[in-house]
Amino acid sequence: MDPDQIARRDRYLKIAQSLQSASHFYQKAVDTIDHDGQDPAYYHFVQEANQLVDSCFPEKFQVNKLPPIGENVRKGFEWAGFLKILIPLVLILGVLLFMVFSGTTGDMTSSWNARDVIKNSQYPKQPEIINPSVTPPSK
Repeated sequence: MDPDQIARRDRYLKIAQSLQSASHFYQKAVDTIDHDGQDPAYYHFVQEANQLVDSCFPEKFQVNKLPPIGENVRKGFEWAGFLKILIPLVLILGVLLFMVFSGTTGDMTSSWNARDVIKNSQYPKQPEIINPSVTPPSK
């Protein structure tokens, strides 16, 4: 036998002995319940048997332990991060609203007329026709 098989055999032998002992403890718990129906002493036997079964199969019975309550608990709302976002947002919106209501953006009818709109929206640019009754000379 190679060393891996020997180690596996020893592990299985240890598991079998532990399960046999656990079975013995469970049998003692049953006998205690049968002898004294109200006696809570059988809990001790059940605990011993459960520990033996858990030690036989540690990969099956791993319990994730939670950290203590005080370490990861937040101490309330984080105002610093909230204000780092809120203050620039309010400033930008305030500046934009001021510009809209003060007239720096928006209504441009005072500086533009209909002829400028027609002239600047033509694509491709065509020669400007001042008098529509006169046609431009053809090339």
